[in-house]
Amino acid sequence: MATSSKKNGMSKRNKWIIGVIAVVVVLFGLVMIFGTPSAEAVFKDMNEKMLETESVTLDEKMTMKGTGEITLHMYMDLGSSQLNARGNFTMSINSEGMPMEFAGDLIKIGDDSYVRYTTISSSDSKIAANFSTTEAKLKNNWIKIRDKDQFSSLAKSPIEFTSTILPVPFANLNDTQRKNVLDILQDKNMYTINESSKVEMSDVSAYKYLLSYDEDKYDQAAKLISNYASYFKTSDGDNDEISSLTVWADIATKRVVKFEYSGTNKDSGDVTGVISFTNYNKKQTVERPSDYSIESELLD
Repeated sequence: MATSSKKNGMSKRNKWIIGVIAVVVVLFGLVMIFGTPSAEAVFKDMNEKMLETESVTLDEKMTMKGTGEITLHMYMDLGSSQLNARGNFTMSINSEGMPMEFAGDLIKIGDDSYVRYTTISSSDSKIAANFSTTEAKLKNNWIKIRDKDQFSSLAKSPIEFTSTILPVPFANLNDTQRKNVLDILQDKNMYTINESSKVEMSDVSAYKYLLSYDEDKYDQAAKLISNYASYFKTSDGDNDEISSLTVWADIATKRVVKFEYSGTNKDSGDVTGVISFTNYNKKQTVERPSDYSIESELLD
Protein backbone atom coordinates (compact mmCIF):
# COMPACT_ATOMS: atom_id res chain seq x y z
CA MET A 1 0.00 0.00 0.00
CA ALA A 2 2.85 2.34 0.83
CA THR A 3 4.46 1.69 -2.50
CA SER A 4 1.19 2.36 -4.33
CA SER A 5 0.70 5.60 -2.41
CA LYS A 6 4.20 6.74 -3.29
CA LYS A 7 3.64 5.98 -6.94
CA ASN A 8 0.38 7.89 -6.87
CA GLY A 9 2.06 10.82 -5.11
CA MET A 10 4.88 10.95 -7.65
CA SER A 11 2.34 10.76 -10.45
CA LYS A 12 0.35 13.73 -9.08
CA ARG A 13 3.49 15.78 -8.57
CA ASN A 14 4.72 15.04 -12.08
CA LYS A 15 1.35 16.03 -13.49
CA TRP A 16 1.49 19.28 -11.50
CA ILE A 17 4.98 20.08 -12.82
CA ILE A 18 3.96 19.28 -16.36
CA GLY A 19 0.89 21.48 -15.92
CA VAL A 20 2.98 24.42 -14.72
CA ILE A 21 5.37 24.00 -17.64
CA ALA A 22 2.44 23.93 -20.05
CA VAL A 23 1.03 27.16 -18.58
CA VAL A 24 4.44 28.85 -18.88
CA VAL A 25 4.75 27.73 -22.50
CA VAL A 26 1.27 29.02 -23.30
CA LEU A 27 1.95 32.37 -21.61
CA PHE A 28 5.27 32.69 -23.43
CA GLY A 29 3.50 31.97 -26.68
CA LEU A 30 0.88 34.62 -25.96
CA VAL A 31 3.60 37.18 -25.20
CA MET A 32 5.33 36.32 -28.47
CA ILE A 33 2.07 36.61 -30.38
CA PHE A 34 0.51 39.64 -28.68
CA GLY A 35 3.53 41.35 -27.10
CA THR A 36 5.09 42.37 -30.42
CA PRO A 37 2.82 44.13 -32.91
CA SER A 38 2.93 42.98 -36.50
CA ALA A 39 4.83 44.82 -39.21
CA GLU A 40 1.54 45.93 -40.72
CA ALA A 41 0.27 47.31 -37.40
CA VAL A 42 3.44 49.30 -36.76
CA PHE A 43 3.41 50.71 -40.27
CA LYS A 44 -0.25 51.70 -40.01
CA ASP A 45 0.43 53.81 -36.90
CA MET A 46 3.81 55.15 -38.07
CA ASN A 47 2.56 58.18 -39.98
CA GLU A 48 0.32 59.30 -37.12
CA LYS A 49 3.21 59.07 -34.66
CA MET A 50 5.46 61.06 -36.97
CA LEU A 51 2.86 63.77 -37.43
CA GLU A 52 2.81 64.27 -33.65
CA THR A 53 6.55 65.05 -33.66
CA GLU A 54 7.40 68.40 -32.11
CA SER A 55 11.18 68.13 -32.51
CA VAL A 56 13.77 65.70 -33.85
CA THR A 57 17.45 65.49 -34.74
CA LEU A 58 18.43 64.09 -38.11
CA ASP A 59 21.67 63.02 -39.74
CA GLU A 60 21.64 62.86 -43.52
CA LYS A 61 24.08 61.85 -46.21
CA MET A 62 23.02 62.53 -49.79
CA THR A 63 25.03 61.62 -52.87
CA MET A 64 24.38 63.29 -56.22
CA LYS A 65 25.67 61.00 -58.95
CA GLY A 66 28.72 62.50 -60.59
CA THR A 67 28.31 65.92 -58.99
CA GLY A 68 28.82 65.75 -55.25
CA GLU A 69 27.82 64.81 -51.73
CA ILE A 70 26.10 66.59 -48.84
CA THR A 71 26.11 65.63 -45.17
CA LEU A 72 23.82 67.32 -42.67
CA HIS A 73 23.39 67.16 -38.90
CA MET A 74 20.30 69.15 -37.93
CA TYR A 75 18.06 69.69 -34.91
CA MET A 76 14.55 70.63 -36.09
CA ASP A 77 11.90 72.28 -33.91
CA LEU A 78 8.51 71.57 -35.47
CA GLY A 79 6.30 72.78 -32.65
CA SER A 80 4.76 75.72 -34.47
CA SER A 81 3.72 76.84 -37.94
CA GLN A 82 7.32 77.83 -38.71
CA LEU A 83 10.46 75.72 -38.78
CA ASN A 84 13.28 76.55 -36.38
CA ALA A 85 16.47 74.54 -36.89
CA ARG A 86 20.20 74.57 -36.27
CA GLY A 87 23.06 72.28 -37.20
CA ASN A 88 26.07 71.86 -39.44
CA PHE A 89 26.79 70.62 -42.94
CA THR A 90 29.46 69.71 -45.48
CA MET A 91 29.16 69.92 -49.26
CA SER A 92 31.55 68.44 -51.82
CA ILE A 93 30.68 69.53 -55.36
CA ASN A 94 32.39 68.73 -58.65
CA SER A 95 30.50 70.47 -61.39
CA GLU A 96 32.04 70.68 -64.86
CA GLY A 97 35.47 69.72 -63.53
CA MET A 98 35.41 72.30 -60.74
CA PRO A 99 35.86 70.57 -57.34
CA MET A 100 34.66 72.66 -54.41
CA GLU A 101 34.26 72.00 -50.70
CA PHE A 102 32.07 73.90 -48.26
CA ALA A 103 31.38 73.34 -44.57
CA GLY A 104 29.71 75.37 -41.87
CA ASP A 105 26.90 75.92 -39.40
CA LEU A 106 23.26 76.66 -40.18
CA ILE A 107 20.43 78.36 -38.32
CA LYS A 108 16.86 78.68 -39.61
CA ILE A 109 14.26 80.85 -37.88
CA GLY A 110 11.03 80.76 -39.86
CA ASP A 111 11.69 82.29 -43.26
CA ASP A 112 15.16 83.55 -42.30
CA SER A 113 18.28 81.39 -42.64
CA TYR A 114 21.87 82.05 -41.57
CA VAL A 115 25.17 80.37 -42.39
CA ARG A 116 28.61 80.53 -40.80
CA TYR A 117 31.18 79.00 -43.13
CA THR A 118 34.14 77.17 -41.65
CA THR A 119 35.48 75.97 -45.01
CA ILE A 120 35.36 77.34 -48.55
CA SER A 121 38.05 75.55 -50.54
CA SER A 122 38.98 73.39 -53.53
CA SER A 123 41.42 70.62 -54.33
CA ASP A 124 42.16 72.44 -57.58
CA SER A 125 45.02 74.87 -56.94
CA LYS A 126 43.65 77.57 -59.25
CA ILE A 127 40.19 77.48 -57.72
CA ALA A 128 41.69 77.33 -54.24
CA ALA A 129 43.69 80.49 -54.95
CA ASN A 130 40.52 82.29 -56.01
CA PHE A 131 38.68 81.02 -52.93
CA SER A 132 41.36 82.00 -50.44
CA THR A 133 40.38 85.67 -50.25
CA THR A 134 36.66 84.84 -50.14
CA GLU A 135 37.16 82.30 -47.38
CA ALA A 136 39.22 84.75 -45.32
CA LYS A 137 36.43 87.35 -45.50
CA LEU A 138 33.45 85.05 -44.93
CA LYS A 139 34.88 82.41 -42.60
CA ASN A 140 33.45 82.28 -39.06
CA ASN A 141 31.02 85.17 -39.69
CA TRP A 142 27.27 84.67 -39.46
CA ILE A 143 25.69 85.65 -42.78
CA LYS A 144 22.01 86.05 -43.54
CA ILE A 145 21.19 83.86 -46.55
CA ARG A 146 19.71 85.60 -49.58
CA ASP A 147 18.87 83.87 -52.87
CA LYS A 148 20.86 86.32 -54.97
CA ASP A 149 24.11 85.90 -53.03
CA GLN A 150 26.75 83.73 -54.65
CA PHE A 151 28.07 81.77 -51.69
CA SER A 152 25.61 82.01 -48.82
CA SER A 153 22.69 80.78 -50.95
CA LEU A 154 24.47 77.43 -51.38
CA ALA A 155 23.79 76.68 -47.74
CA LYS A 156 20.02 76.51 -48.35
CA SER A 157 20.38 73.30 -50.35
CA PRO A 158 20.64 70.77 -47.46
CA ILE A 159 17.53 72.01 -45.65
CA GLU A 160 15.39 72.51 -48.74
CA PHE A 161 16.19 69.12 -50.22
CA THR A 162 15.43 67.39 -46.92
CA SER A 163 12.05 69.14 -46.79
CA THR A 164 11.04 67.82 -50.22
CA ILE A 165 12.36 64.27 -49.93
CA LEU A 166 10.91 63.20 -46.55
CA PRO A 167 8.40 60.35 -47.03
CA VAL A 168 6.61 61.24 -43.78
CA PRO A 169 6.30 65.02 -43.55
CA PHE A 170 6.62 66.51 -40.08
CA ALA A 171 4.16 69.05 -38.74
CA ASN A 172 2.56 69.82 -35.41
CA LEU A 173 -0.95 69.78 -36.82
CA ASN A 174 -4.21 70.21 -34.95
CA ASP A 175 -6.65 67.31 -34.76
CA THR A 176 -8.64 68.29 -37.84
CA GLN A 177 -5.54 68.90 -39.97
CA ARG A 178 -3.96 65.64 -38.83
CA LYS A 179 -7.10 63.68 -39.73
CA ASN A 180 -7.19 65.24 -43.20
CA VAL A 181 -3.56 64.28 -43.83
CA LEU A 182 -3.89 60.80 -42.33
CA ASP A 183 -6.89 60.05 -44.51
CA ILE A 184 -4.46 60.23 -47.43
CA LEU A 185 -1.34 58.76 -45.80
CA GLN A 186 -3.20 55.76 -44.36
CA ASP A 187 -5.12 55.03 -47.54
CA LYS A 188 -4.39 51.40 -48.45
CA ASN A 189 -3.27 52.54 -51.91
CA MET A 190 -0.84 55.17 -50.61
CA TYR A 191 2.04 52.85 -49.70
CA THR A 192 2.71 49.28 -50.77
CA ILE A 193 4.90 47.16 -48.50
CA ASN A 194 6.86 45.10 -51.00
CA GLU A 195 8.88 43.40 -48.27
CA SER A 196 9.19 43.62 -44.47
CA SER A 197 11.45 42.02 -41.87
CA LYS A 198 12.29 42.41 -38.18
CA VAL A 199 15.84 43.65 -37.55
CA GLU A 200 17.94 44.56 -34.54
CA MET A 201 19.59 47.97 -34.80
CA SER A 202 22.16 49.48 -32.44
CA ASP A 203 19.67 50.25 -29.68
CA VAL A 204 16.18 49.32 -30.93
CA SER A 205 14.20 46.50 -32.45
CA ALA A 206 12.73 47.67 -35.74
CA TYR A 207 10.78 46.62 -38.77
CA LYS A 208 12.46 47.24 -42.10
CA TYR A 209 10.13 48.02 -44.99
CA LEU A 210 10.87 48.10 -48.70
CA LEU A 211 8.19 50.42 -50.05
CA SER A 212 6.64 51.80 -53.17
CA TYR A 213 4.05 54.56 -53.14
CA ASP A 214 1.40 56.27 -55.19
CA GLU A 215 2.87 59.53 -56.47
CA ASP A 216 -0.49 61.26 -56.92
CA LYS A 217 -1.55 60.53 -53.33
CA TYR A 218 1.86 61.59 -52.00
CA ASP A 219 1.54 64.89 -53.89
CA GLN A 220 -1.95 65.36 -52.43
CA ALA A 221 -0.62 64.87 -48.89
CA ALA A 222 2.39 67.11 -49.52
CA LYS A 223 0.27 69.95 -50.89
CA LEU A 224 -2.17 69.63 -48.01
CA ILE A 225 0.57 69.82 -45.40
CA SER A 226 2.21 72.76 -47.18
CA ASN A 227 -1.07 74.62 -46.63
CA TYR A 228 -0.85 73.90 -42.89
CA ALA A 229 2.93 74.34 -42.43
CA SER A 230 4.64 76.76 -44.80
CA TYR A 231 8.12 75.35 -44.15
CA PHE A 232 7.18 72.05 -45.79
CA LYS A 233 8.21 72.39 -49.43
CA THR A 234 6.38 70.55 -52.18
CA SER A 235 8.10 69.40 -55.34
CA ASP A 236 7.11 70.46 -58.83
CA GLY A 237 5.44 67.18 -59.64
CA ASP A 238 7.07 65.33 -62.54
CA ASN A 239 10.51 66.86 -61.90
CA ASP A 240 11.17 64.83 -58.72
CA GLU A 241 10.80 61.10 -58.25
CA ILE A 242 11.73 58.54 -55.60
CA SER A 243 12.37 55.17 -57.25
CA SER A 244 13.45 53.21 -54.16
CA LEU A 245 12.46 53.74 -50.54
CA THR A 246 13.39 51.68 -47.48
CA VAL A 247 12.14 52.65 -44.01
CA TRP A 248 13.08 51.38 -40.55
CA ALA A 249 10.46 51.93 -37.82
CA ASP A 250 11.04 51.43 -34.08
CA ILE A 251 8.62 48.68 -33.00
CA ALA A 252 8.16 50.13 -29.50
CA THR A 253 7.58 53.79 -30.43
CA LYS A 254 6.32 53.29 -34.01
CA ARG A 255 8.53 56.16 -35.14
CA VAL A 256 10.88 56.17 -38.12
CA VAL A 257 14.50 55.70 -37.07
CA LYS A 258 16.08 55.60 -40.54
CA PHE A 259 15.28 55.59 -44.19
CA GLU A 260 17.19 55.21 -47.43
CA TYR A 261 16.12 56.48 -50.81
CA SER A 262 17.20 56.77 -54.41
CA GLY A 263 15.65 58.74 -57.21
CA THR A 264 15.96 61.86 -59.30
CA ASN A 265 15.81 65.54 -58.41
CA LYS A 266 15.19 68.37 -60.87
CA ASP A 267 18.34 70.21 -59.76
CA SER A 268 20.65 67.38 -58.69
CA GLY A 269 19.89 64.55 -61.13
CA ASP A 270 20.24 61.00 -59.79
CA VAL A 271 20.45 60.99 -55.99
CA THR A 272 20.78 58.45 -53.19
CA GLY A 273 20.64 59.13 -49.50
CA VAL A 274 20.19 57.91 -45.96
CA ILE A 275 18.65 59.82 -43.04
CA SER A 276 18.71 58.75 -39.39
CA PHE A 277 16.33 60.22 -36.78
CA THR A 278 17.11 60.53 -33.05
CA ASN A 279 16.09 62.48 -29.94
CA TYR A 280 12.40 62.75 -30.71
CA ASN A 281 10.70 65.56 -28.75
CA LYS A 282 13.87 66.47 -26.85
CA LYS A 283 13.66 70.23 -27.09
CA GLN A 284 16.70 72.42 -27.71
CA THR A 285 17.05 76.18 -28.04
CA VAL A 286 17.28 77.73 -31.49
CA GLU A 287 18.17 81.41 -31.47
CA ARG A 288 18.88 83.96 -34.16
CA PRO A 289 22.57 84.97 -34.29
CA SER A 290 23.13 88.05 -32.16
CA ASP A 291 25.38 89.57 -34.81
CA TYR A 292 25.24 88.83 -38.52
CA SER A 293 26.05 90.43 -41.89
CA ILE A 294 25.01 90.05 -45.50
CA GLU A 295 27.48 88.59 -47.97
CA SER A 296 28.14 91.77 -49.92
CA GLU A 297 29.11 93.66 -46.78
CA LEU A 298 31.91 91.21 -46.10
CA LEU A 299 33.13 90.79 -49.67
CA ASP A 300 33.27 94.47 -50.66
